Amino acid sequence: MESPEHGRDEREPIFGPYVSVLLYIVGYFVVGIVLSMILAVGVGLLTGLGIVQMPPIEEELAGIGPMDIEAILKIMEPYLFYLVVASGLYTILYTWAFARILDRKRLRDLGLKLHRAWLGNFAKGAALAVLILGVIFVFSLAVGTIRVEGFSRAAPEGISVVVYFLGALLAFLSVGIYEELMFRGYILQRLNDRAGKIASILVSSVIFAVMHGLNPGADAFGIFNTVGIGAILCVLYFRTGSLWMPIGFHTAWNFSLGYLYSLPVSGIPLYGVLNVVEIEPGSRLTGGSYGPEAGLACTVALAVWGAWLIWKRTGRGPTEGHS
Repeated sequence: MESPEHGRDEREPIFGPYVSVLLYIVGYFVVGIVLSMILAVGVGLLTGLGIVQMPPIEEELAGIGPMDIEAILKIMEPYLFYLVVASGLYTILYTWAFARILDRKRLRDLGLKLHRAWLGNFAKGAALAVLILGVIFVFSLAVGTIRVEGFSRAAPEGISVVVYFLGALLAFLSVGIYEELMFRGYILQRLNDRAGKIASILVSSVIFAVMHGLNPGADAFGIFNTVGIGAILCVLYFRTGSLWMPIGFHTAWNFSLGYLYSLPVSGIPLYGVLNVVEIEPGSRLTGGSYGPEAGLACTVALAVWGAWLIWKRTGRGPTEGHS
């Protein structure tokens, strides 16, 4: 039989919330860079031995600065799906190991338990995202900042539309899972252990937005709106006590924004089903090259939705447990 002290030590995190969050973020990048270097060396050796064949992209990348994210993304476009999925797997494994070792927690403790309502919460979050972006899209059409000139082939040349559709869906699901696990799963919840809801929502949302600041076309207004999006996602977590509604919202937001409404996703253009032409390039109303996330229309939509959530008494806490 375990002593009370032993049982308590098994459940207590090693570090406090602030130190844990700082270590989590720093460690995420340090470990990621180390693994990337090891992978690059391994691939280089295999290529030199003729075991694998790599496309000659080194010359294309050589003339590009490390901060020219848009140019790098253009060159790496054929490999983005693999990079996104690999990033998702790395984030999940890193978070699992970090939380397990330092915080004595499992992924299900961070909100990934498959409880009875998980699929319904996922669907509700997805429907909300499609609805909000639909309102923004219709508004942009109505005021004349964009127009639709028919349908477009929603895939790069040489790739099946069905294959691209499934790949985009899987990639955005991967992004939804791993970003929510990072920001609303670990960072938000650890901060909430000490700082309380309001401060943890604000700090985690600012971190979330700052990490989107390197995206092409990002500006202060886009980062401000991203803070708002992050805050809404935090509220969805506190409303349900799990990550499935935020994951559904996040996945559908990116997918519908880029694929259904054919607009840039945080500055990254994708192949969508519509041929959308921007009538007023750089319009603050619709966000310019960064997309609606940097537009005033998005700000108003988020403010209205946020007010509705507050009215619905979202501050009363989780209604579903983690474990």
